[in-house]
This record gives sequence, structure tokens and C-alpha cells, in this order.
Amino acid sequence: MLSARRDLLAGGARLAGVALAAGGGHALACPRGSGRDQCTALAATSVPADKPIVAPLAVGARYKLVFDDDFDDTRLARINEDAVAPDSRGVAWRSRYRHPRKDVINREKQIYMDPAFAGTGPAALGVQPFSIGDGILTIRAERADAARVAPHIWGHRYTSGCITTELTHWQTYGYFEMRARMPVGRGYWPSFWLLPKRDAWPPEIDIFEGAGSRRNKMHFGAIETKEKTPSNLSGWIDLPGGGRIDDFHVYSLEWTADRITWFVDTTRMFELRNHKIHEDMYLLANLALGSLDASWIPDPDESTPFPGRFEIDYIRAWRR
Repeated sequence: MLSARRDLLAGGARLAGVALAAGGGHALACPRGSGRDQCTALAATSVPADKPIVAPLAVGARYKLVFDDDFDDTRLARINEDAVAPDSRGVAWRSRYRHPRKDVINREKQIYMDPAFAGTGPAALGVQPFSIGDGILTIRAERADAARVAPHIWGHRYTSGCITTELTHWQTYGYFEMRARMPVGRGYWPSFWLLPKRDAWPPEIDIFEGAGSRRNKMHFGAIETKEKTPSNLSGWIDLPGGGRIDDFHVYSLEWTADRITWFVDTTRMFELRNHKIHEDMYLLANLALGSLDASWIPDPDESTPFPGRFEIDYIRAWRR
């Protein structure tokens, strides 16, 4: 996500894991200069100790569920600056990136908010971009109130939200899954991705990125270096069966020592072999607006339908 944003390289039914006894499309891009041996086109735990070993449907391998938020816990206070859950119960999320909120990347047009954030003002602005209901987390993008909010968020015209496990969960390798639907409309940029626990960039793995202006496609990426080299992979893929991003789909990724594989609704979409990403990574989900390149993600305009809603049914991570 950071890499895609900075470099712009490419410039249902609910599915669940199958419990086991304890113990027990087409890609549109390959890395430039790569051979068939590298890529192939293809048609801090938050989980109670009694969670079973499960086999994610997309891969069928034995994994242990190590992170799970089904958003049945409706307490919004668990999404905050410091990722502290009320009463130390349940899953907690950080409500911003590692860098300060004012340091917006890629000329995006939003500031990521939570109700306690004051910006440059004397008191909390009370902007709440999150809601939870019927087991769905909604990240909502809005026009900033021109009188009450925008003057205190450095003149930015939009507010939105992000969640990360930077302070609560990270892992090396595993299987990651989200069931979600995304907003359609000019300027929307929802994402689900991984960044390194250490304070560095790259690497980065983009499980998916969407564009509100491309309703039948999703974007994937794996970034190993800051240069536009063959080891940096990204591309747009048509959703299986003519699917649309504003319908619910299951987006997932398996990351092992020798390959990274992307899935949509359990269908393998793309595989990268012989990658170089071998360190602890944490999870992020966000809804950005606009970018520095209109051919990538155009800025919102008068045609953009507000509010934009990125609706997430669950986020899960497994480890072998």
C-alpha cells in the first residue's frame, strides 16, 4: 500500500474455515523480466486458547487460527490511538498509521480520524469514521465539515478511517483473509495489506486494493525494494465471474517461505515464487481518497457519492 501509493507501480455466501480435530481468473501482470519459475498466472494472539485448528477453504492446509475479529463485539472504544481494548477484553485496533496523522502519503485527500483526535484544535473533534452493527465493521469516508473540522485537519476536505494491528498482532508467514465489500465512486481506495513490524519500508504485501472507479477489478502487490525492479510485483485482476467490488467477496492470501498466492472467493488468482519477504508483518485495512496520479486513483469530485462505506465482515489470520 505504501509502496503502491508512493511508486504507483501499476502506474456472497459467507465462507469460513473447516474445523479439524485439535492436533491435527487471470493475472494481468508479472514482474518485469521474470521467468516461469518466479510467477504463474492462475484461472500477539487475539484468539482464545480453545480455538480449533482450522483449514482455510482456499488452501486446505492445516493452520491454527491466531487472529480473529468477526466484529460481533460492537464496542467502538476498542479502535483507538493506542490499540487498548476496554477492560483489556477483545480485539483492539490502532486507528492510525505508524507516522503522525498529518503526514498524509501519496497526496491522498483524507485524514484518518477517531473521535478523540483533535487535530490542531483545542479539543477532540468527535469525528467517528467507524460503526459496527450486525457483525459488520464499516469504515466511512465523509466530506469534512468545512467550519468545524477542516480548519483543524490542515485544510483536508475529507475524513476516513484505518485500522492496524501494529501494536497487537504480527507474524511471519501465514494465511490472511477478509470478507468485505467496497464503495463504488470516483476517488475511493480501500485496502487490506501487510507492513513490517520493524520501522522500515519496504517490504509490503498488498492482499488487495480496490478503486471505486474500477468496480470489476482488484489490485494485488508484493514490494521487496524501493526500486521498480523485477522483484516488485503488482497488477489489476478481474474479479471471478464478473464480480463487482460492491458485493461481498472473500479476499485472501497465503504467504509461505517460498511463495505468495492471492485468492478471491477461494479461486487462485496469482502466485509469486521465490520472494524475499521473510519477517514479521502486521495487518492494516483502510479507506483512502484520491492519490498523486489520476490514472491510478483519481481524486473525489462532485460525482463522488458520499458517504463511502468499506464494509468488513471479518478479518482473520492463521499460522502453521
